[in-house]
This record gives sequence, structure tokens and C-alpha cells, in this order.
Amino acid sequence: MKRTRLLSISFPSGGYGSVEENRDQMVMYLEQAGKYQPDFVCFTEVARELGVPRNHQAWKGELIPGPTTEALGATARKYQTHVIVGMQERAGNRTFNAAVLIGRDGEVIGIYHKVQPTIGEMETGTISGIKAPTWETDRGQVGMCICFDLKFPEVAMMLAREGARMVFFPSMFHGGMRHGAWARDYGVFLVVSQSQESVIVDMCGRRLAWQGYQEPLVGKGDLLPFAFAEVNTNCKAYHLDFNQEKLGRVEAKYGSGVRFSILRPEATFVMESLMEDVSVEQIEDQFGLEDLWSYYDRARRVRGEQLYEHNTNSPSSN
Repeated sequence: MKRTRLLSISFPSGGYGSVEENRDQMVMYLEQAGKYQPDFVCFTEVARELGVPRNHQAWKGELIPGPTTEALGATARKYQTHVIVGMQERAGNRTFNAAVLIGRDGEVIGIYHKVQPTIGEMETGTISGIKAPTWETDRGQVGMCICFDLKFPEVAMMLAREGARMVFFPSMFHGGMRHGAWARDYGVFLVVSQSQESVIVDMCGRRLAWQGYQEPLVGKGDLLPFAFAEVNTNCKAYHLDFNQEKLGRVEAKYGSGVRFSILRPEATFVMESLMEDVSVEQIEDQFGLEDLWSYYDRARRVRGEQLYEHNTNSPSSN
């Protein structure tokens, strides 16, 4: 079992008036979040720039590392947590809509560039990212996507093929029912940070936590805009095909050390290891299980081989 504490912070859509005030507010929220002993804290898309007029130089972005990542990094180091923050990055003469992963030591681990900006963003100078990588952490493989990306399955497919276990989703739009579909179909925990409602969804598509400025008590300042959940990231998603006949043998060996959540209508399941010293990957190896996206890509490969053979041997090809 890998107990992982996830916390997503809603940032008001109007921000706090300036980059400096937004940065100070994020540090203050991180200080408050520290009481939860989180492993990951996620902030909203362009949290650095929110509320700043669109014609302001701030929207051209900031260097990474830079003042924002250094301020958040110092607080991340204090509480030994990872931080994900949405912000505009300035790289040479180019501007990217970025999500930055900061490690427990306060250093930048990785930067994701929004693969599919909106047309409006691209028309005003935002450069598109090329790929959706993942990064290894002590709680599992982490990836990120941003806002409009949620509409494009190719982004999710890149993350799934890179082995993402958790995907952090800073966003301006909510996403609604797509949250559960994404998490279930691509086998990830999805952590949404959005001003109206931040959400944490598990690999079965179940909402574990939600909070944000749609809640009047948050708007009044009575409650913090935090969605928080503790999950087990020693788990993985699988298709039932070629796997389901093996699950009885897995349970016979490990008993209460494993847990299966079977989604029969979707023909998938999630396997968790509840043991400290046995990973789901070790169980996979022992019983020859094939994870969800390995299976899908094998099906694609077999189809391609079949089509090639058919086209090669058909009379019209001679």
C-alpha cells in the first residue's frame, strides 16, 4: 500500500489582483495545507496570472525556475510535499501555458506545456506543447494536463502510455462528467483544480472529494477551498479480457492483501495491493497480468498485423 494524500486548491477566477498577491496567497494556502500533511498540492491553471488584465506583461510569462517556483518551492520544502502550479512560462521569446511539478525538496521536477491550447490562446501567442510526459515520484508516476486538453483523447493516451498513476488537472473550465470517464478509461487518479469546484476522482471514476467557490461557505471564508483525499496509489487498472480467470489465484495467494474493484459494465477492474512490501507490478509479473493500456495497444498491433497480412495476400495486391 502507498498511502498518498492529495489536496487540490481552488483559486478564485478573479485572482487577487496582481502576480505578487497571487503568489503570496498561494504560499499562504500552502501553509494552511501543510496541516493536512499532503503528498501533493495542486493549484489552478494560470494561478500566477489570474485577475491580471490580459494586456499586462505578466501574461508573457515568467522563467522557470523563477520567483513563483522559488516561493512555492521553499514552502514545499518546509512541509515536504510536492506542488503542482499552473502558470505562464516565458522561454526565450515564446510563452507556454504550463503546469510545473515541484518536488519535496523545493526543486522543479518537471514542466508540462499544454498540448492543446484553445484557438484564442494560440491566436494571442501561446505556443502548443508537443507531448505529455510523466515523472517518477515516491508515490508513483505523475503526469499533468491543462483545461482544454481534457477534450482531446490523444493527450490522455500519451499519459496512459507513459504509465501515469496520478494526473493533475489545473483548469479554467470544470469538465463535469469527463472527470470520471477520463479516470476510469485511462486508469488514473485525476486531481482537478478549478475555481468553482476542485475534485479528486479515483481510477473507478468515483468522486472522492470536492470543494470550491461554488460553495457559499467557501465564498464567505468559513471553509477553505480545499478538496482532500487519502488514496492508495499501489494500484493499477486492467481489462477483464485475458486477466479475469487469474484473479482467483491472485486472491488465493494474497487474501486480504489485495482488493479488486470490478467494473463489469466497462469490462475493466482496478487491482490494489494493500501490502507494504508487494507492489501491483510484482503481482502482475507473478500471474502474467496485462495492464489496461498494454492490452489496448496489443489489440491495435494485432489489428495492424492482420490488415497488413490481408492486404498483402489479397488478390488485388498481386
